[in-house]
Amino acid sequence: MPVTSLDLLGPLRLRSAGTPVAVPAPKHRALLAILAINANRPVGVDRIISELWQADEPQSARKTLQGYVWRLRGLIGKSALSTTGDGYELHSAADAIDAVRFQRLTDAGRTALRAGDAETAARQLREALGLWRGPALADVPAAPTVYAYASRLEEGRLTAAEWLVDAELGLGRHAEVVPELRELVARHPLREGLRAQLMLALFRCGRQAEALALFGELRDLLVEDQGLDPGRAVTELHRRMLAGDPTLHLT
Repeated sequence: MPVTSLDLLGPLRLRSAGTPVAVPAPKHRALLAILAINANRPVGVDRIISELWQADEPQSARKTLQGYVWRLRGLIGKSALSTTGDGYELHSAADAIDAVRFQRLTDAGRTALRAGDAETAARQLREALGLWRGPALADVPAAPTVYAYASRLEEGRLTAAEWLVDAELGLGRHAEVVPELRELVARHPLREGLRAQLMLALFRCGRQAEALALFGELRDLLVEDQGLDPGRAVTELHRRMLAGDPTLHLT
């Protein structure tokens, strides 16, 4: 039987038949996360040992890992975690892992956005972002695979937020997205896409001076931090705003 529900978009959360199951030991959480990231694919014992202990591998690593697996099977059921060759495989039904649902919804939202269906895109992207409960795998020790996967999830979360703003702007909700965009820009001051979106939202609200000031702030930050000028897209947006380009407004 596959694992019932495993959530990675925040602290690791496991449920079996709808009942929360605690995974208190950090190494057990790390092992479960590694197997979940590779769900329905075998993960070799040597790789797991390298991930869990890195440079501090004990002589008893294989035996200790067997104990971890035994304990996890007690939590999720023997059939959900099988031995496959010289490794282990976590069996997961479609959409049982929230990160998989997030990716499916994000992809569907992006497809709808490209097709010009902003309403559907906004709905699916909002649902995707609503799955998050905090930083990805927040309470899992940062094994290399866990760290890399969590980083990709966080980047996907930010990209989905940008796509959602694109959809909202396409629906004429420029005033509604300003507060959220301000928070995102404050957290990611050098991310030009977010800043361009905030500039456009402010411009459409009739707040051209604020929009132009955001570009000047970006330029100063980039020069100070990286010795670079803003990219072509945001620079062109700035130029069009200075010229009062009427096509920047929704028609």
